[in-house]
Amino acid sequence: MRVLLCGILVLFHQVTSAQTAAESPEIQAWRDFTRRVEAAGVEILKSYPQPTALDSAEGARYLLQQLGSSIQAELVDAPGQIPLLRIGATTINKWGLDGADAKYQGASINGDSAYRLHGQLGSARLFALQLTRMQGEYAAFGALTGDQLQADEAGNFEVLISSAKPADWQGVWLQLEPATDSLLVREYFSDWASERPGRYYLEEIGTTQTSEPVTSGQVAGLLRDTAANFSARAPQWRGHVEQARTHLVNRIHMQKSDGQGLASNIYGSGWFDVDSDQALVIEMDAPDALLWSVQLGNVWWESIDYINHTASYNDSQAVASSDGKYRFVLSHQDPGVPNWLDPAGHSEGAIMFRLQEANATVNPVLKLVPFADLAGHLPQDTPQVGVDQRNHELGQRRAHAAVRWAP
Repeated sequence: MRVLLCGILVLFHQVTSAQTAAESPEIQAWRDFTRRVEAAGVEILKSYPQPTALDSAEGARYLLQQLGSSIQAELVDAPGQIPLLRIGATTINKWGLDGADAKYQGASINGDSAYRLHGQLGSARLFALQLTRMQGEYAAFGALTGDQLQADEAGNFEVLISSAKPADWQGVWLQLEPATDSLLVREYFSDWASERPGRYYLEEIGTTQTSEPVTSGQVAGLLRDTAANFSARAPQWRGHVEQARTHLVNRIHMQKSDGQGLASNIYGSGWFDVDSDQALVIEMDAPDALLWSVQLGNVWWESIDYINHTASYNDSQAVASSDGKYRFVLSHQDPGVPNWLDPAGHSEGAIMFRLQEANATVNPVLKLVPFADLAGHLPQDTPQVGVDQRNHELGQRRAHAAVRWAP
């Protein structure tokens, strides 16, 4: 019996090897691609913390989104592609605890070329463009915001992006570092009911690049690079999650930008761990900043749905107490007061503060209390928020989403 079994296995191996050898290079490349993606995805799902069934379910969705982002990233870098601004994180393709108030647009560029960015500013509280390196180790380079764009009264502006400033150029110039591979355009909205996005266009200057018919070898390389991109991109924020879960449970650490965001920003990172019968009260002084916000994220370092839930607040949305301080209540039940941070079913996850163009920092104080005792930890004159008002808040969020991400 053992001899017969061995013979069957040898025959099966020979047939399988023959079938593989007879397959086209494209089929073999595709098989290799799917094997690489499968192995990387399984490793990520095994290594990330997933305290609840919700976190586990979101993990598979997270991988699907990151694979899609990796595919697009490699395709837009293919020879012959022109640089186009494309919308980033919306209700999908979330990554790196995307900002609840931001519209992200990005383009793949070359550090040895030159570009013209022009258009018309909208009414967002803050507009910023930044040069970055997204492939490999992330790095942020030059940036321009606000008055630095020198827009006219109608909001029209033009920026030259190049390694050296031409002697005859009199307009706005942003130096292009050789390691740059991406241009990121951000708009941050404060008043979601009235502020509108602008229109922006990117052109490469003096390019002679043309496209050629694709070859099997190029496709094989594209598949390998996509798998490598996915393997590096998907687990990139695991260290942030592990650090927060270990050191920042129900507290906030504030710090100036460490080079990953705009230089004038102050960020506050924390981690909430709240049971169904508890509430986390977050109290802070009013920040001195152009725009500030607080929002929640999940274990995959994605923003929790801030369109269908009040999982974020900014300076226009939040309501100050009579003493001038801001108090947020993170709880699974609607507390019926202003500034309810709804975790949307997550028992734990990230807390992120952003202070844009800040003149000073704040130090939020967090207190975990029984939900039944919440009233005793808030000012007596805290106003009540009923179902109709809460639904109105959510309606404004959905209406703004349709405007922010419209084509």
